Amino acid sequence: MGAARRLVFPILWLVVFGVIAAALFKLAFLDGLSTEAETPVPSAALQTATVEATRASVTNLVQAQGSVVADPAAKVRSTSDGTVVYIDVEAGQAVAKGDRLFQVRKPVETPPAALPQQDDDDAPPPAPVQLYAYADIVATASGTLTDFPVLLNQQVTVGTDVASVAPGTFSVQGTLSTEQQFRILDRPQTATVSLNGGPAPFECGSITTGGTADGAAGQEPGSPEGQPAGGATGTFSCAVPAGVSVFAGLGASVDITAGEAENVVTVPATAVRGAVQNGVVWVIQDASGAPEERAVSLGLNDGQQVEITEGLAEGEQVLQFVPGSPAQDDGQFAMTGAMGG
Repeated sequence: MGAARRLVFPILWLVVFGVIAAALFKLAFLDGLSTEAETPVPSAALQTATVEATRASVTNLVQAQGSVVADPAAKVRSTSDGTVVYIDVEAGQAVAKGDRLFQVRKPVETPPAALPQQDDDDAPPPAPVQLYAYADIVATASGTLTDFPVLLNQQVTVGTDVASVAPGTFSVQGTLSTEQQFRILDRPQTATVSLNGGPAPFECGSITTGGTADGAAGQEPGSPEGQPAGGATGTFSCAVPAGVSVFAGLGASVDITAGEAENVVTVPATAVRGAVQNGVVWVIQDASGAPEERAVSLGLNDGQQVEITEGLAEGEQVLQFVPGSPAQDDGQFAMTGAMGG
């Protein structure tokens, strides 16, 4: 009986080790081969992004930053030379355009007819009568006389600065980038100004644009003098209406509206090479998806959509991105497949 037990235990251990070995073999070889065979091969399908020309409304809105500045004083130059004989005003006084500021006098040559006649040929010649011409120097603008250095008996000459008249009005000035200047080029413009901590938004009229001036509004702190912020290349200015309470230095956000178009053919700005007047799009002509370059005429641009005035019809398909430009992932580029192994 003891010998039988000693024989049974080794056999049981052999069976256990056999089962373990079989399981390890299956996991290492059979299951591994099956998993590897069933692993899907990575794959990718790249779809060219296209977009359809559709009708929409476009509002050409340019947003810019600026600040309130006092309008410069008007210079008054003397229109005559001579001696100041009468002064009508003083610095700090309000004047209207055309008001006399002071009067000058200068001698003129006495004509022969004005000389006194003498009856006695032996008498000494009479003293000539000196004649004078008088001229009024007037204000060239309405406002406050801020600079008036003229004195009585002072000699003045033509073209000399003799006074400054501050209009007491304000403007909002700021900078524009090249792209913004093109968007408002030769188009009717209105502007809505929101002052930082100031009154409610108001319409700002008489909009003008031009080249960058030294010390333009919007200059970044620490930037070289006269260098505008953000690589701006131009400036804008508009007049603050009378009755709006402002003071120089207030920051402002300005919305410049340069045209509106309703129910016009549009495509995304990313689909057009060019932004002003003329551009190029790539039209999908047939089922093969091959794009064809086509010249188009451009209208308004709101930064997202571009109006197509000629060269493209509603419903035509175009490439969403200009060939060669960095594409943006908007969900139309589909990458499919799974990584395995």
